[in-house]
Amino acid sequence: MLIKLAFRNIFRNFRRTFFTFIAIAVGLALMLTADSMLQGIDAQSFAKIINYETGHVKIFSLGYQKDKDNLPLDKLITAPESIVGALRRDTAVAGVTSRVNFRIMLSDRIDEIPAIGVAVNPADDESVFELKQAVAQGQFLVGSEEAMLIGDKLAQDFGVGVGDYLTVLARTKYDTYQALDLRIKGILRTEDPQIDWYSVVIPLDVGQSSLDLKQGVTEIDIKLKDINDVDSFKSKLAKEIPGLEIATWKDLAEDVLAISKAKYTGSFVLFSAIVLISLIGISNTILMAAFERVKEIGMMGALGMKRGEIVKLFVLEGTMIGLLGSITGCLLGALLVGGWMVPIGIDFSQFMRQMGPIGYRTTGHFVGVWHLIMFPVAFVFGLIVSALTSLYPAFVASRMEPSEALRK
Repeated sequence: MLIKLAFRNIFRNFRRTFFTFIAIAVGLALMLTADSMLQGIDAQSFAKIINYETGHVKIFSLGYQKDKDNLPLDKLITAPESIVGALRRDTAVAGVTSRVNFRIMLSDRIDEIPAIGVAVNPADDESVFELKQAVAQGQFLVGSEEAMLIGDKLAQDFGVGVGDYLTVLARTKYDTYQALDLRIKGILRTEDPQIDWYSVVIPLDVGQSSLDLKQGVTEIDIKLKDINDVDSFKSKLAKEIPGLEIATWKDLAEDVLAISKAKYTGSFVLFSAIVLISLIGISNTILMAAFERVKEIGMMGALGMKRGEIVKLFVLEGTMIGLLGSITGCLLGALLVGGWMVPIGIDFSQFMRQMGPIGYRTTGHFVGVWHLIMFPVAFVFGLIVSALTSLYPAFVASRMEPSEALRK
């Protein structure tokens, strides 16, 4: 009986009910769309860090990580061959490669831009990283050829393309300077700003000989067959090769993980505020309905309806409005996520390029992902808060004395 009465009452002022549940629906839809985008940014960032920068596990020389921002060349793994050979025999390992990271000045003889040099082994880099698949123009490196790959945004800054030459100026291990005139063999497009905006990739042999490193490398990179084994593999490796530093991709992406946590805290507060502001409309709607139906409430009390039943009636009205808003919000959110955020996304590339790196590994094209667990969470959230928001006006209505209400 109460359910039928509540359902009839919410449509007595259709316009007010309509705007109230639409406000709830829009708030929930925006929350679901924003969550999809934030989850997508995280997924993109972590995938790019693993696939282009860290692999699953890295091995450094002792003390390297303390000075890693300067990319030092005096802290090398001097004999990587024995370690790489042992790792390749490990059944948990899918691939192993070695790299040298170093700072450079890149020049076209007119302008100079600071950049990061990455010397890779073309023979086995593909077993850990996806640079080869990211060559948008030209070809990947082969052997010890004196050539380079360059990020597409860096190439745009110089106005160069495949076949053009640039000069790489680098400081060697012994603090002397080395200049290399290298032909651009390929243009990289990874959507990772660390690569696309700042990186030049050369063959490992060329880097080692030019920087006076002999056979030394700054890191050994490992890809595991199961990414979930990174922590246990790190512990095992620390026992097998003491005297070296070992880090997982999570250790090396601490800044991004910290940004992610802070972002979710701020986003939760922001979007909770949006939804709560929408839900204030429910309280307003129920309260106005209570004052408009003073005589009706008095009549219900005079006919024997208890205060608890009057409270239930108004809470049911608020809950029904919340139910309509939650269903509509989830449907609208699914439409926005599936029709826009996942297949198209939002392109802030020009803005991001001017602003510079923000920690996330994205050049500004934000694409969402389906975060299905959020849909029932948003639905239940809208329903529960709608019911709770209705309690105050329901108690206001229940406190009306039948005799006084009938006189008004």
